[in-house]
Amino acid sequence: LKGTNGSCCFFQVPNGTRGLCVEGTEPCPVRSLYAYYDGLHLTEKLYMHLSTKAYSSELQTEAYPFNVEVLANLNISLMLTGAPSFDTRDH
Repeated sequence: LKGTNGSCCFFQVPNGTRGLCVEGTEPCPVRSLYAYYDGLHLTEKLYMHLSTKAYSSELQTEAYPFNVEVLANLNISLMLTGAPSFDTRDH
């Protein structure tokens, strides 16, 4: 990535908020160099990076308490069999 603070297009900042690309301006030719497309939206490159981290990261600072891969591979039938009831009407 070229930078995490810049964007792929020129955008206006109305009332101090981040905005969309200015109509009629050309976005950058290589979007994969930027983290942000405009002032609001991430580029596909950054979305892929973040989703890969969420899916397979082993670091608790990136995916806690489990990453998506662990959750996707849970055996649901084992979870439901003998699971404790948290319904107060059962007691």
